[in-house]
Parts: sequence; structure tokens; C-alpha cells
Amino acid sequence: MTQARALPQTVLREATDRRLLDETIRQGRTTRAELADVTGYSRPTVSEAVRRLVGSGLLDATGLKETGRRGRVGTFYSLGARAGWVLGLELDQSGVHARSADLAGRTLGDLRRPPTPPGDRDALVAGVRAAVGAVTGGEGPLRAVAVSIANPVDPLTHQTVPLAGTPFPEGLLSPGEMIGDLLPAPILVDNDVNLAALAEHRTGRAAGAPSFAYVYVGAGLGVGLYLGDQLIRGAHGLAGEIGYLPGVNAPTLAGDLASRGLARSDAPSNDVAALLRALDDGDERILTVLADAVGRAIISVAAVVDPALVLLGGPVGTHPALLPRVRAGLAFPGPLEVEHGTLGTEAALTGALHLAVEHARAAAVASGPGTRG
Repeated sequence: MTQARALPQTVLREATDRRLLDETIRQGRTTRAELADVTGYSRPTVSEAVRRLVGSGLLDATGLKETGRRGRVGTFYSLGARAGWVLGLELDQSGVHARSADLAGRTLGDLRRPPTPPGDRDALVAGVRAAVGAVTGGEGPLRAVAVSIANPVDPLTHQTVPLAGTPFPEGLLSPGEMIGDLLPAPILVDNDVNLAALAEHRTGRAAGAPSFAYVYVGAGLGVGLYLGDQLIRGAHGLAGEIGYLPGVNAPTLAGDLASRGLARSDAPSNDVAALLRALDDGDERILTVLADAVGRAIISVAAVVDPALVLLGGPVGTHPALLPRVRAGLAFPGPLEVEHGTLGTEAALTGALHLAVEHARAAAVASGPGTRG
């Protein structure tokens, strides 16, 4: 019989510190005794971990608490004032959106830059660099940057994947090469639809769902897919590229929409502004074309993975006129719950910040004491 090997002490220590850091942030402020009660760790273990977290600047002692026992006073701890901060960037056809946050995810600064001319990579790079330089940061070190980009991203190389007919050709570049010289922190990159799905899974409509598909309808089409706790990216980062499903009047589903007059004349993407105006005006032709295309995508996903929930997202997908028409047109033999996501057009950037915060907390705990910013 093979005997299980004990985990290295460093792994156990980091896991303990991370659990206590997360719990302190969740509560806002707490004492060592309260942390021991909530986590089940022994009080000596908690005391030693809190000492490490204070030493690294991740926690601060912020006041005293009467314990109710004669002569005993507890100390409150909260997220350190100089624990550090993170930066989220969203790059898509609507422009550049930058948002900074502390390690609790609380917004520190927010900045938008307008869209650049379609296909103009130099203008996009200049806009991103300007946004990074202008957004307000926080106290302590910048610990992570997460970039949401409207193109598929290879999960191994973390580079954007060039596809024929991409609706965001100017976005086929490396964020690390774009801004790496400006930011002394790891740069994490993922597809915007994947990050929107991550956000809905963490704090949105899909929290607690055993599986779900997030169907994005905007300048392009895409699906973010969660099975259990796992975001499915595919071997090459192309899972969910539903715009390339076979079309009826064109080779692809995206081509179908373009052939029906829903695309921009100056770019290979859906005309979001025109679509939103048409839906506001109750344009029956546009609504029928959109609902049919979205419905075909949903049924394709449902037939393969049978998700417990389907969410519509993106600037067009969240329009209130689309959901009831999509539901009415679905012909699927099994149960199929279709709802709007709760995070709206903020979903992708929210997901980028979740990714950055999670990475930053883990890296900060792993680096240990002596890492104050």
C-alpha cells in the first residue's frame, strides 16, 4: 500500500496565508480569534500566519476590540493600506477601458478612451499606452495586469490567435509587447468572452451554476463555456468561436448576419450602434435575423454540452428585446434555461479584474515577508 506523501511546508503555509487573507478581505476587518473560529485553524497557526501577512504588508493592525473577558483585548486586522493594486484593461471595437482596483477588488481609478479607426494598430497601441499612463493607481506595488481582448488567445502561449475575418483585426497583437515596458507586473491576457463568463461565474447570474454557457452578441459572436468550475478554452483557445459555425446564406454564422445587412461597411464586424437603434425602434426584420442566429448558436452549444444555464451578454445580447424572441424560437428537446447575464457590458472588464486580483493575492502570499511596496 502506497503511503500518501505530506505536502511541503511551504505549500501548506501559502495555502493557510491565502485562506486567511481572503477571509479578512471578505469580512472587511476581523481578529485572529474570529479567523480561527471561521477557518478551523488553531489559534497558534492563525497568529503565526497573521504575523507573516502583516510583515509583508498584506494586512494592517487597525484597532482594538474588547473581548468581553477581563483584561483581554483583541486586535482588528484589515487589508493593508500598501498591500498593492491591480489593473484591468479591456480592448475591443468600442475603445480602451482601464480600471484599477485594490486587492479587495474595490475600484481606485477608471478611464475610457474612444475607439480608434478600424484596422489601425498603431492608433490602438497609442491609445492603450495613454490609458495605462493616465489611470489612477493605488498605494504599494502594482501586482498584476489583466487584459481582455476581443480575439481568441492561445492558452499556452498567451498570444492572440489570428483568424480569417476577425471582427477586431487591429487587436491581433501582443499586450505584453504593447505595454510591458510601462508596467512592472505580470501581464495576463484572455479573450473578452471568456473573461465575461468568468465574471458571471464569480459574482453574476451563473454563481453556483454547475455549468453554463455565456453567449456574447456584439461586434462579434462568441461563447464562454463553464463545465463545473472549469472554463473551457480548447487546445488552441478557439472554443466558443461560434461566429465560424456554418451559416445558411453564407459560409459562416457571422457571414449570415453580414449578408443580411447587419455588418459595418468599414470593418468586418457587426454594426453595434445600428443594431441597438434597430432594436430600440422595434425593427422586426433585424430582430428576427438576430434571434434566429443566436438561437442556432445556443442549440449547437446545448446539443454538445447540455449546460444548466445559458446567459446572453454583450451590448446587443443584453438588449431587452432580444431575449424573449430567442426563447420563443428555440426548438430543443431538453430543458434549456436562457437568461440575461447580470453584469451587462461591464462583464469582460470585471472578469479581467477578477483574474488580476486572484493572481495578485496568490503571488503576494507566495512571495512572503519582506515584500512591502
